[in-house]
Amino acid sequence: MSQTIKYLSFCMMAFVLIFSLTSCGRRYAKGKYIDTDQVILRSDKFVESDLKLIAQRLTDSLLVHEGALKKKTPVVLMSLITNSTDEHIDMKSLSDKIRTTLIKSGRMRFINESLRSAVQAEIKYNESGWIDKRTAQKRGRQLGADYLISGNISSIKQPVGRQEIVYYKANLELTDLGTNIIAWTDEVEIRKHFRKRFTGY
Repeated sequence: MSQTIKYLSFCMMAFVLIFSLTSCGRRYAKGKYIDTDQVILRSDKFVESDLKLIAQRLTDSLLVHEGALKKKTPVVLMSLITNSTDEHIDMKSLSDKIRTTLIKSGRMRFINESLRSAVQAEIKYNESGWIDKRTAQKRGRQLGADYLISGNISSIKQPVGRQEIVYYKANLELTDLGTNIIAWTDEVEIRKHFRKRFTGY
């Protein structure tokens, strides 16, 4: 009888252990696509809607500033926007978003600075004699940049009791590489309000 009780107790403990381990993991029964333009604010961190809003407002401002672009389709070098906040932000995604929008506008051409080493290596191979001279690319044909785009994001968080105000400021600059003059600059401000839930026991 005692052996049976011990066996049942062991089985019960094993069941409880297995159940607790499986219930701790994330289990999703069903998923679906949602609109990428839908704004979902469930965190006081920098989110994708902030990135899209900043990129859209800054590119709109740049494209309507007639005095900034002297040439019809200037060649531009996109610098990585710096992060002065206390949180991790994918700055490359923000830079890529701005560059993509500007390229799609047809108003600017961009240098692919991330592939410079690969391009140099390929041109050297083109000049090695293994490539048909009629199609081989030669050095000295790349275009120099007319402008450099740079920027920065900073933030301030103001927690007051169960409420918090999150403030972001993003600025962008277009610098004329020939004169080192800032041809255009603008900034975007985002302020978000959060009410913390009470998680008492």
